[in-house]
Amino acid sequence: MKRNKSIKIKRSKNRLYKKKKSGAKVAAETVIFILIAGALVFVGYSAAGPLIELWSGGTGTEIEGWTPAPPPQASDSDVTGNASDAEITTEPVTTEEELSDETGAYILSENDIVNVTVLNNAIDKAKKSGYTQVLVPMKNKEGKLLYKSNINYIKDTELVTGTMPAGQISSVIKAGGLIPKAVIYTLMDNDAPSFVDNAGYRFADDSYFWLDAAAANGGKRWLDPFLDGTKKYAADLSRELKLAGFEEVILSQLRFPDFTSYDQTILDNRSFTDDRYKALTSVYSASYNASEKKSAVSVDIKDVLNGYGQSFSGTAEILNDKTFTGTIYLFIAPSEFENRLEVGENKFIGLSPNAPEKTETLIGKAMEYIGTNVSVSVIINDSALSEEETEECYKRLIPIPF
Repeated sequence: MKRNKSIKIKRSKNRLYKKKKSGAKVAAETVIFILIAGALVFVGYSAAGPLIELWSGGTGTEIEGWTPAPPPQASDSDVTGNASDAEITTEPVTTEEELSDETGAYILSENDIVNVTVLNNAIDKAKKSGYTQVLVPMKNKEGKLLYKSNINYIKDTELVTGTMPAGQISSVIKAGGLIPKAVIYTLMDNDAPSFVDNAGYRFADDSYFWLDAAAANGGKRWLDPFLDGTKKYAADLSRELKLAGFEEVILSQLRFPDFTSYDQTILDNRSFTDDRYKALTSVYSASYNASEKKSAVSVDIKDVLNGYGQSFSGTAEILNDKTFTGTIYLFIAPSEFENRLEVGENKFIGLSPNAPEKTETLIGKAMEYIGTNVSVSVIINDSALSEEETEECYKRLIPIPF
């Protein structure tokens, strides 16, 4: 997203035709000028400019170029902590980094791929909304495959709930003139540990599967990115979906669970080291190689912004690996942000209540944090916005139709 950081100012030159003045008029003007000069000394130098311009005819100033409207300044009551120590700025955030030309996509739901008729209806909606690509959920957060897989060690298991082959889904979408991209929940997966060998988190003594909460409270299992079974599973899924005609495989929830301090006593220490992000990169690499270099990572913008560009967590943790040079799909819901964004300890920037302006500011700051190693495609996924508002948000980010 490129914006000019400076404002161009064009000053017009007023060419006035002046008649020759009489001596009396000149003398009178001299007296008046002396009186005015005395007044200027009395009231101060700050008033001199406007009065002289009024006397001489002045010069016009025209501001050219584009600049975002400044967002509203947050009040002291909006700032947590010691308000007197907080630093708030309302300067718009700009960045010289480029967004991908593929920014913007229509997101299908799980129900949109249950059969061909429903899928075609969804395709029509996407086309009417002006989208050229669709994101298709092919594996959900429970670990269920929403298509008929042919991977030998899972095809006859309870993991497969979809009835349409992946190739049929991609073909129908392409026939509708759109680009299909598959989305799979990667490590958030409660079901696969029962069917995929050497994949799920286990206690350090290998006795039980680890859950992210007590079983009575709905605790779920996750796939461990350090394990070979996890990487093989991600690679096999990515290969199958790419061969089925999907243009790209997007890895969603490629992240570590939110571990507790107790978890550190029952899990292998490797999940708590500073360089654990390398395990995420290894899963991505397995998918990338298996999909003929057509894999990407889904990232929540909140996870990018939380670390102030110093460190990343959650879905953005892979960005701590400076060798990662892939593509990320940056998901944003503008309505989830209020009137200011914390950008450092006790430092904030104001956010406009206008969704397109807010989106631009948030993306601009995120792009500063992300840097230049990766390609970024923005996906606005906000149920609180109308289709028109979403379209305006995209237009604010890129000056071309999405």
